[in-house]
Amino acid sequence: MKINYNMSAYVANSRLLQNEDLLTKSLERLSSGYKINHASDDPAGMAISSKMKSQIRGLDQANRNSSDGISVLETTEGALNEVNSILQRMRELAVQSGNDTYTQEDLQAMQDEIEALKEEIDRISEDTEFNKLHVLDGSMCARIYSNSRDITLAEASSEVRVGKYHFEVTADAQRAQYIGTHGTAFMYEGDTNPDIVSPEAGTISINGSKVTFTGKETAVERYEMLRNAAEIGEVVVFVGEYVANSDEYPSTNGFKPADNEYKNIDALYFFSAHTGSSETIEITSNNPRLLDAFGIGYDVKEKGKDVEVTADSNDFSGMATTITKGNMVTVTEMNGVSISFKVEDGAYFKNGGNLDVELNITDIGKMVFQVGANEHETIAISIPEVSTRTLFIDDLDVTTINGCDRALMALDNALAKVTSIRSSIGAVENRLNYTTENLDEVTLDMSSALSRIEDVDMATEMSTYTQMNVLVQAATSVLAQANDIPQQVLQLLQ
Repeated sequence: MKINYNMSAYVANSRLLQNEDLLTKSLERLSSGYKINHASDDPAGMAISSKMKSQIRGLDQANRNSSDGISVLETTEGALNEVNSILQRMRELAVQSGNDTYTQEDLQAMQDEIEALKEEIDRISEDTEFNKLHVLDGSMCARIYSNSRDITLAEASSEVRVGKYHFEVTADAQRAQYIGTHGTAFMYEGDTNPDIVSPEAGTISINGSKVTFTGKETAVERYEMLRNAAEIGEVVVFVGEYVANSDEYPSTNGFKPADNEYKNIDALYFFSAHTGSSETIEITSNNPRLLDAFGIGYDVKEKGKDVEVTADSNDFSGMATTITKGNMVTVTEMNGVSISFKVEDGAYFKNGGNLDVELNITDIGKMVFQVGANEHETIAISIPEVSTRTLFIDDLDVTTINGCDRALMALDNALAKVTSIRSSIGAVENRLNYTTENLDEVTLDMSSALSRIEDVDMATEMSTYTQMNVLVQAATSVLAQANDIPQQVLQLLQ
């Protein structure tokens, strides 16, 4: 027997401490529900579970992001639906204006409603917001930068790759123009007043807009009558003069209105209100002497010209097509690539006949939705500006001779553009719906995998707890008995 070293007690105590440690860990697992509470419990499992937790939390937030994206697209599409309704009403008014049963006052009433509707489209464009973000004013559209201020309204389809694209403007779009000569200024017999015109009477037609003269009007009166008729025929008339090498009036090739009022023999200048090959000036009359009085030739027929632009062959394939209409240029390819822009009036003339255009198309400005837990897991959408300017309906005028046809063409194009934008928004909205469903499924599967690594099996752990509890009690009893062994030495000493 030994009293300095009670090995039985040492062994019992060691086992008791081990069992207590295992019992404590078992209690911690049962109370927390996790089998990994410290890195020492399972270093590899802890590393894996930590990454999976980050992924799951990221997926949960990405799911909320996708839901927010659906909300903003629903808001935008709702606003575009109203724009579509407004365009339909404007088209209805345009069709109505084409009927000759209406007077000029009736047409003006229709035009007044169209003007109000145009203002509402612009208000929707400016004021439609989601969380203080304007969604229809162009701020959510991909940025396109030009090297020239004379290039505006640049747009590119989603299929266009980011990069720089080059074009050369070789001629300006032209208005149809006719330059009259000095009038003959027939006067009443014995009347020397140049403000009294010839007694010649008759009718002059400008692009189908007719004005009838009695021959008794003053010079100012007949000029106003002619100018008003020309305005309805979409022609601008003024008394002008030519300024050589002037870039102040590029749209009229240097011609500008004179300071003086119309006099009896002043030459008149006629310009179509718009540019392009479809613009015309046709002047006829039932009295040639009346045309002579105004200095207008017989059977005037003039046409405008479209802008001339060449696309760089290094930036486009041989299948690219360049279409021009007035000042607008559109370059398309078979794979859906489309780039369009507007060349401002007289840009080629103002730049001395040398206008090389570079459009830098970027992905800056698009609305980006973070729909994944990791970098670059995004969905981007470009929402262009939807206003009367970008829909090319800002100059609709149904009070003119060709106003109905011009308005119908412009409104059909505007409706097609709005429909295209709504279609692209709807496609992304559907994609986000599928994205949320996918995120839900992935989150569920990853949570299940994390549970296998991290969660404790309560049944198994309860069995372990019961075992350790019994062993601790047994070790405690044995330790008590082992501590009694040295007391037996006293019996030897008696």
